[in-house]
Amino acid sequence: MNLSFGLKQGLLLSVSAMLCSLVACTSDDETVLAYYPKTAEIKDGKLVDYRDGNEYGIAKIGGVYWMTENLRYADSSSTKNLKGNSWCYNNDKKECTKNGRLYSWTAAMDLTAEKGKQFKTDFFYENVQGICPEGWFIPKSSDWRKLLEYVEAHNGGEGSGTSLKSVDGWDEVDSVAAPTNRFGFYGTASGRRNNDGETFMKKGQHAFFWTSDNNDEGTAHGWTLHSDVDALQEGFYYKDHGLSVRCMSTHNYGNVKLDSSYLENIPHNYGTLKYEGEKYRTVKIAELTWMADNMNYEVKGSHCYNDDKDNCSKYGRLYTYEAAKSVCPEGWRLPTSSEFKKLIMVSGSGASLRSTKGWTDKATRGLNFWGFDAKPAGGKENSDYFDLKMSAYFWMNDGSQNDDVVSALWLNYYNTNAEIVNRSTSNEFSVRCVKEEE
Repeated sequence: MNLSFGLKQGLLLSVSAMLCSLVACTSDDETVLAYYPKTAEIKDGKLVDYRDGNEYGIAKIGGVYWMTENLRYADSSSTKNLKGNSWCYNNDKKECTKNGRLYSWTAAMDLTAEKGKQFKTDFFYENVQGICPEGWFIPKSSDWRKLLEYVEAHNGGEGSGTSLKSVDGWDEVDSVAAPTNRFGFYGTASGRRNNDGETFMKKGQHAFFWTSDNNDEGTAHGWTLHSDVDALQEGFYYKDHGLSVRCMSTHNYGNVKLDSSYLENIPHNYGTLKYEGEKYRTVKIAELTWMADNMNYEVKGSHCYNDDKDNCSKYGRLYTYEAAKSVCPEGWRLPTSSEFKKLIMVSGSGASLRSTKGWTDKATRGLNFWGFDAKPAGGKENSDYFDLKMSAYFWMNDGSQNDDVVSALWLNYYNTNAEIVNRSTSNEFSVRCVKEEE
């Protein structure tokens, strides 16, 4: 098995110390002697594998790092167990560049065929680097289960497979929801090489990923995505099949900025509502149709932030509670507190409701997971405007008989949670309407 990063470094430093004690090295000499080959790091949001120069997208999901591309490593001169045990889909090199290589299990684990038969796994066995870059490892089935649990806890009830599949590259199936790639995992429909040595399972319909868990002499555990199934599934497969490899890491890389462009491509299937010369996007979340833009209809008791019309164009108008109750188009109304609570429950966090752009640089990242696209429009109290780019407030109809204080949804820049707060009815906040049930 490959030595861990820390053990290798420690051995080299120990050798360096012994040599320097004998020959009185300078500090520069010590630097040379303590040098070890750098094989991987996260640079500009990409994992750089110095073994071959390949770069991979990275996502942090559930507190751990996952590659968002299938491994492409192919150096069989340095890694002998790769020879004859990795392939490109349909033996086409372009497929390796696009969708990664397909590996036998022993190749993925960097084991000989004989050692692959004897490999023992139990609950306590250590992470296996296999052919992953230094500091990264082949996920165990337990790692895939943790990924599955995290996704199912934060995807609003859509299928785990739907959440993890890449938006493009999958065959359409009427009975299964279109992929959303909601967490930036980019599960690619890369197919499989069968162990007959001649045929491949169709890309566009299947993705198979190895784990480091052995099953028996001939099979090992893997996880799969299929075009006609909306769930991530576990199984075991012949070790000489060719499956994809996704490496992962639990290393603390600190405050690394990762690519979030996938958020802009989550399909929300927006509809359109035209009202009083304005167009509003609409979106269905948890069986209720919401406006995905703030109301921008001028009535008494409403203002543009700082009395600047450009802010009305960007963020919509701010309304007193009385004005808010009358501003929704026919067939639409203010949301109730129970509907906002359900929205919060489905979204999982305030960050999931916030827009990806427009918030202060101090803000945690807005995800806009569900298309609600909450803009930081701020508010107005008496003659003072406040919290532009910092907060979003939305009036709700909570059934209160109090003429002075009612409830509003509050999203802010520093807190990933969404809160329901009580505010004076004379304040001015944003309005999102929901469609009346037919």
